Amino acid sequence: MNSLRMIFKYWAKSRKNFIYQFTLLLISTIFYTFTPIFIGRMIGALTNAPDLLINFLLIVLFAVLIYFTSRAARLKGAEVSSRAIYYLRADISNAIYRQSFSFFDKTETGQLISRATSDIEETQMIFGMGLTLGLQSILQMTGVFVGFLLFSLELSFILITAFVVSLTISYFIAKKLKPIFIETRESFGELTNTIRENIVGAEVVRMFSTQDKEHKKFQLNNRRFYKASVDSVKYNSLYMPLVYIVIGFMIIITFFLGGMWYIEGKITLEAIITLISYIAVLGFPLMMLGQIMLLYVQADAALTRVREILDSAPEIEDLPDALPLENVKGEIVFENVSFGYTSEHRILKDVTFKIPEGKKLAILGTTGSGKSTVINLIPRFYEVNDGSIKIDGINIQNYRLKDLRRNIGIVSQETYLFNKSIAENIAYGKEDAKEEEIVEAAQIAELHEFIITLPKGYDSIVGERGTRLSGGQKQRLSIARALIVKPKILVFDDSTSSVDVETEFKIQEALTKIMKDTTTIIITQRISTIRNADLILILDRGRVVGFGNHEELIKSNVLYKQIYETLFQKQKSKGGNINE
Repeated sequence: MNSLRMIFKYWAKSRKNFIYQFTLLLISTIFYTFTPIFIGRMIGALTNAPDLLINFLLIVLFAVLIYFTSRAARLKGAEVSSRAIYYLRADISNAIYRQSFSFFDKTETGQLISRATSDIEETQMIFGMGLTLGLQSILQMTGVFVGFLLFSLELSFILITAFVVSLTISYFIAKKLKPIFIETRESFGELTNTIRENIVGAEVVRMFSTQDKEHKKFQLNNRRFYKASVDSVKYNSLYMPLVYIVIGFMIIITFFLGGMWYIEGKITLEAIITLISYIAVLGFPLMMLGQIMLLYVQADAALTRVREILDSAPEIEDLPDALPLENVKGEIVFENVSFGYTSEHRILKDVTFKIPEGKKLAILGTTGSGKSTVINLIPRFYEVNDGSIKIDGINIQNYRLKDLRRNIGIVSQETYLFNKSIAENIAYGKEDAKEEEIVEAAQIAELHEFIITLPKGYDSIVGERGTRLSGGQKQRLSIARALIVKPKILVFDDSTSSVDVETEFKIQEALTKIMKDTTTIIITQRISTIRNADLILILDRGRVVGFGNHEELIKSNVLYKQIYETLFQKQKSKGGNINE
């Protein structure tokens, strides 16, 4: 879909208002077209006072009617444009929400924010003023052309020439402006991304004292945006002065030829004044048509970027005959699974293992061995390249995504919290959560005692990204958020790394009691958690190199024994209670 079709698609969201607006503009144009005729008749009635007054009053009446009909049309135009922008915002928001994880891996957040906000703002003019003035200009140009034909066929060629010249000028300016407008949008996106990175990464920037470096980066993007903005104004400012020259030239030619024909008796003075009046009123629609062409080019640059998101199909979607996931038991089977974030590099290679329902699996492995990738594949955040993953004997690709993810609770290492209350963050995945459910989840996560010491308790605001909480408190809140939906499959991605050993033991003890029928997968480095797991999966360079319980692996698996002893010595040296 090109930008023009896209514009008409969103205009069509308000068909009734569009038709009403067009009718009002048509009425306004009729009055607009007749006004020069009565101006000419005033010249012809200079010797007749009553006729002069009548023509004057008619011109005033037409001016009033033009005002009210044009104003009403613009109000309707505002409704049409606002509705178009409303639906465009809704569509891009929905397009972002439905994207798979891989989309966000490839798209800079700043560019995404820019497209969803400022790029859409750039289209406001074409949807609003562009619609109203475009229709009005076309109707007025048509009216002026008809008027010229009625009074002088010969001079109509001047009008046609002026129209062609002005639009040709506008076309070449627009052609020059298109890459500049694209550069403007791209540079603004980079500027937005730089600002976002400096806000989100404020702690890192100050930790390494790189404010000057980041300021220079900002200045570079800022200058790029400034240059593109100045260049756009430079070319944009060429059009209106040239139109004034064209209009002035038309008036001079009309006076000259009209004067010659008047002397020869071929035309009346009244007709000459009428034609001059038509040229005068021609200036507005001629300028507007050129400006609208430039507005379209500007909107096209923004809509092209917006359309890239709207046209991006999510890589992971429900199959047409997707099954509901109900009464989950929790058995998970990986069968010869291979996966890579890029086609050239495989993270997992021929991974096969089985977790019986209700059992606890600990995953160990060196850095980059694919531990987090395994748990990201279970809720279909990414699609496997080869092999299959089954839950309760059915390939997860056959389940509805919403049902699949609703039955899997994930507590990630990087905790994201919303700038809302503690209660709202805990109940984020369950809108109808009752107070006692929120409290129960917080108690299991060993967070309740801390919450009740706060002045506002569960109504306390956590701050942006949870800045008012410690690392351990944020992780415990994240655990409570996962538990409140009572998932049948629970995943911990090293999610207790910021929690002390005693607190982790209490959390694990509570989970064992409350979630005894839940299949649990844990990526951890805690000896106690590893040893108490029903099964342990050892990964190395994306391959399974060990699978079994602690007693089996400690005797038969060299890598497991090395990892276990390393962790044992590390935690012993830190004074941790490794027997818990």
